[in-house]
Amino acid sequence: MTSDFLYRLDISYLGGDFHGWQSQPSGRGIQNHMERALSVLLRHDIKVLAASRTDTGVHAEHQVCTFRSSAVFDEHRWTMGLNGLLPESVRVFRVSQIEDEFHPIKSSCAKAYRYRIWVSRVENPFFARMSWRVHGPLDVAAMTAASESMTGELDFTSFCAADSNAKTKVRRVLEIKLDRRGNLINVWVLGEGFLKQMVRNMVGALVEVGAGNLPAAAIPSILAARDRKAAPRTAPAQGLTLVKIFYEEPKTIESLISEASVGYTQSIVT
Repeated sequence: MTSDFLYRLDISYLGGDFHGWQSQPSGRGIQNHMERALSVLLRHDIKVLAASRTDTGVHAEHQVCTFRSSAVFDEHRWTMGLNGLLPESVRVFRVSQIEDEFHPIKSSCAKAYRYRIWVSRVENPFFARMSWRVHGPLDVAAMTAASESMTGELDFTSFCAADSNAKTKVRRVLEIKLDRRGNLINVWVLGEGFLKQMVRNMVGALVEVGAGNLPAAAIPSILAARDRKAAPRTAPAQGLTLVKIFYEEPKTIESLISEASVGYTQSIVT
């Protein structure tokens, strides 16, 4: 009898075409597509477990999931086969066999998210599907000051979706950095774990601060309220991207920004 082995998929996707990661009765979850593609390729039913259940419309540059199979492993054939079966907006960039002790959620030590805000009265077609257009102007210095009250080990109930079933709302945010490039503001958030819609709710508050509708000094009292109604609106899903899941010592946001800049520069040059 052949034993099942544990495999890891490193994937990326544009979330706008799907109803989030989680499997849906409609079949529109990214998990649905991944399991169908794996089942066709390996010729038996496959279930996958992901590191992060991204919401409808949220993107991922780096998502990690695992599955078990007794099929004969062929990294090249599996990678190319899956990409031939998946929608164009979902891509597998690595398949690897891993130790049974690995768990996509429990083994991770940090996640990095980036939220893009396009500040203009005119939409930019290159960013439209991956950013939140805000008429502006926004005070980035005030937003940065407000973000300092969101770092550390805190109770984020006020920035958690009301329908969350998380047992505890305490999470540790390691670093937040705002990176402005012309009309584009990137809000980077690095943390050990996140609640449902937590980053989007934090960004919603930061935008209110930047627009002058909320003082930066109000963030501690919003956190202390432990009430979702105490915080401003949720930022739209399309601006959020899961950038990296760390299974080792996490990099700094500055390092992630530097790597992203180099990557885009190389792609332009070549």
